[in-house]
Amino acid sequence: MRKRRKSKKELKQLLEEMCEYIRQLEPKAQILKVTPYRLYEADDAWIEVLLPYREWNRKADKIADAVYKRVWEIEMDKGYFIGVSLRTLDEVKATAR
Repeated sequence: MRKRRKSKKELKQLLEEMCEYIRQLEPKAQILKVTPYRLYEADDAWIEVLLPYREWNRKADKIADAVYKRVWEIEMDKGYFIGVSLRTLDEVKATAR
């Protein structure tokens, strides 16, 4: 199997689509940071998301399942790995201390 060439334009479009998908799943989610380049060795890009919940709950689980399924689809179909970090309000507060 021949390896696909990756383009910045296609990656940018995929990042925009992923952010929109997250907003559709949870309109109150905040996209904290989008890093359109390798942050870690295996990633092509990285998205940090704050979910509007105090703690992790069933709704957060459903959102995470849907987001990570979409990440997997993009990786399989397009060859890009977009890392996504989903965190709750309490998780963000804990790391800020």
